[in-house]
Amino acid sequence: MKQSLTLEKRVELIERELAFLKAQLSKNSQQPWWQKIAGVFENDPVFEEISSLGQAIREQERREAHS
Repeated sequence: MKQSLTLEKRVELIERELAFLKAQLSKNSQQPWWQKIAGVFENDPVFEEISSLGQAIREQERREAHS
């Protein structure tokens, strides 16, 4: 930022940028975050492998806990 700007001009710029950011946030907040990401891993072979490996680990841990 230039040093030649007056304090009033600097505050005016900050307020304008803040208003812009608030408007962006309110646009984005109309939909919950989890709805925005729902389905992003659909048909992803790597995610499917991670899920099946995690399930196998949980099943093994359950077997070990019951023995």
